[in-house]
Amino acid sequence: MESQGATLDLLVAALRELAGYSERRLAPLRTLLELDTDGRPETARQRTRRLKLWRRLLQDISLDEVSFDGRFGLGSRRATLASLVPWCLGYLAPSRRRQAGPDALFGFVGLFLLTLLGLAESEAQRSLPQSSAPPGGSGQALTHDCGSICGVLIAEDAVAEAVTAVYSPQPTTGRRRADANLDPAEREWRALDRKLRFHRHGTTSMILRGNTASSVHGTRPEFALKLILYPFTRISTLAHATRTYAETYGTSSTASQHLVRVWASFDSWILMDFIKGKTLAEVVREESEQESSAGQVPTLRLDRLRTKGLLLFEAMEELQRIAEDSPEHSRVKGLHADLSPSNIIVSDADGTFKLIDLGRNYLYTHTITGTTGAESCYVAPEAKAGDNEIGRADLYSLGQLLILFGSGRAGTDGVVPDIFYMRATPLARFIEDLIDADPARRLLIFSTGPGTGPEPAFSFAELKSGFLTELDMVQAAERDETVLRVEAGWRALPKLLRPLAGDPGREWRLWQMRRRQGDRPDAHRSQFTNWLLFWSLLSALIWAVTNTVVLTWILRDLNLSWGNSLVDLVQHASHNPTGLPIVDSWRASDYRVPDWRANLPARIVGLSYAIAAPKYYQMLFSGLTPIVIGWRAGALSRLALATETIMRIMAVAPCMLVLAITLVEPRWWPINSAIGQCLTWLANFLTLAYIRAVIARSRHLGLSTVPSDDSKITGLSQFTQWVPTSLFYATAVLTIGTFLYLQLLHDTYVYALAVASTNVFLFYVIKCGIGGPTIRVAIVRTCLAAERVGRCS
Repeated sequence: MESQGATLDLLVAALRELAGYSERRLAPLRTLLELDTDGRPETARQRTRRLKLWRRLLQDISLDEVSFDGRFGLGSRRATLASLVPWCLGYLAPSRRRQAGPDALFGFVGLFLLTLLGLAESEAQRSLPQSSAPPGGSGQALTHDCGSICGVLIAEDAVAEAVTAVYSPQPTTGRRRADANLDPAEREWRALDRKLRFHRHGTTSMILRGNTASSVHGTRPEFALKLILYPFTRISTLAHATRTYAETYGTSSTASQHLVRVWASFDSWILMDFIKGKTLAEVVREESEQESSAGQVPTLRLDRLRTKGLLLFEAMEELQRIAEDSPEHSRVKGLHADLSPSNIIVSDADGTFKLIDLGRNYLYTHTITGTTGAESCYVAPEAKAGDNEIGRADLYSLGQLLILFGSGRAGTDGVVPDIFYMRATPLARFIEDLIDADPARRLLIFSTGPGTGPEPAFSFAELKSGFLTELDMVQAAERDETVLRVEAGWRALPKLLRPLAGDPGREWRLWQMRRRQGDRPDAHRSQFTNWLLFWSLLSALIWAVTNTVVLTWILRDLNLSWGNSLVDLVQHASHNPTGLPIVDSWRASDYRVPDWRANLPARIVGLSYAIAAPKYYQMLFSGLTPIVIGWRAGALSRLALATETIMRIMAVAPCMLVLAITLVEPRWWPINSAIGQCLTWLANFLTLAYIRAVIARSRHLGLSTVPSDDSKITGLSQFTQWVPTSLFYATAVLTIGTFLYLQLLHDTYVYALAVASTNVFLFYVIKCGIGGPTIRVAIVRTCLAAERVGRCS
């Protein structure tokens, strides 16, 4: 008998000539396939030998196009497909059936074509970039029209017969016929109706559907048959995992709501319940396409996070509970290990998530050559590396799926997308705690179990509680909005009319929510909630007081009656009908009110600072604190304390400088302007130093939640530019201000207008208003990383 490779060479050569349908060309192929042509019945021995040959031929097909073409010539796989597709479809024409030959020939060639198409589709899916995914819809493919080729072929009795014959359970070498692992597979296989329908392609398989031959309670249960493409069955680890799948993940006795019931499995197939519905990948993609077609800006979908997140947590809870409650499923250990959108079916019946394809995907361990595919970003690094300890792999996948639910796209770079830091800091903190590349550094903050062993235990039920807590915090902060939109760049212009960026109200609502959730054991975070609320409210209060005072003194300079009954009452009580008690006594001896000509520069500059300074604090620093790093990080902790100090100084100091020139001495405005600019530079300098130090420590510790490249940290490069520009501006203001104060310069109104316009247009509108949200992303990311650094120290 010819060698396996030579036989396949002859088969491929023959298949290329099939388009002619001539007996001269088909006869060698029939002989090659060991098909009887003299009409005599085939003996059992001949059938066994023929099926063995067919399996060898299928198993020996090259897995990828490059290998196939390298073996049989450039373009050979495409040429083979180009010949096979019209031959198989042409065979179905009534006028050609008799000329083409026996059905067994068509059946095997049809299976051979389906295998080649499946390999081409597998390679195409695995070649997609991680940010993409195959098109939605059952049965759709990237490389061909499944409905008119695969669907038509599988529906033919001859092809279905070839499938059931080739894939029928056979004893492997060293296994006895009476092996207990084989009997259920044989029993279930014989009970199947040979009427099969094509469902979809998998990355290493094709999925068919059908009904059992016998009815149960008056109905014939519908099954899904996952057929491993035959060339993949020569990989022993994949064949073993497929053979033991029913034994490992069978759930017939658990009444599971979220796990698909597995009937049986063999080296090359898995038989399970058929679930009507779409994969989660298709559902999310369709929703995202609808949003894109509506022209929406990038959004964070809190409604989708809540609904789909809860469904996912419930499914993972059940998987964990089955492993804990059922000794026969102890090997499952509550682990999926390949939790990705394509392995979750959203049931049409009740909308629940059904988990399928549990266990390692050998595409990611390089057991199978080639690229890993678009959904490898959902798989934990240790699972892709083939590590033995993967008990925390599902945490990583869970975090990546939450990113998908919120943003509508996969987190391909292993970090949390910027929109979470912009609009949902508590959720960014929660997800960061799930997706660290090092499994030992997952759940540093939201630990749910004892911290012993290489992979400490955790509870999905408790994690669900933590997730809902953080989600409720975000919705409370955002006034129960369910769809949060990006507010960066020029899209932030409408928010410019909110001088405090809405932060005091946001911090107040967060504080109220924390109080209602006081039973949660997260006191460390709650303490900072009180601290940050105090400074946010203090900044807002001093902003209101300062602006009120400056506007009041402007009206006094203009000698206008502002109709303030409270002031009239104070004046009447103090028997001073023209002035204000106490505060007027603070004025310098040469400070007269009203005197708009002399006081106008101080009023203009003071009002501009009173507007811009609180915006700077509330936009960049409010709600954040560097000291989350704790006190065990050495020099980094001391730097955090210094940064915290300057941040809080910026909440009050600029407005206090404005009050000084308004209430005490207007001539101080050049010096106070210089002091304010120097404080701003110091705040920028220390904050940037802290950001860089935390990033460096995070990378030293190996925290993957911080991007490895500075260019990928949104806002960092812009904030880096702030330090030299603020130093230059502070130096210029200090120099010119000193000359003005010493009366060496006399263009007072020109410099006052320059300072005021710079404060309003450059700092308030451009830097804090338009650029502020992106700068804040860098600061938020750093503060969250600092908390994780503190837990690692």
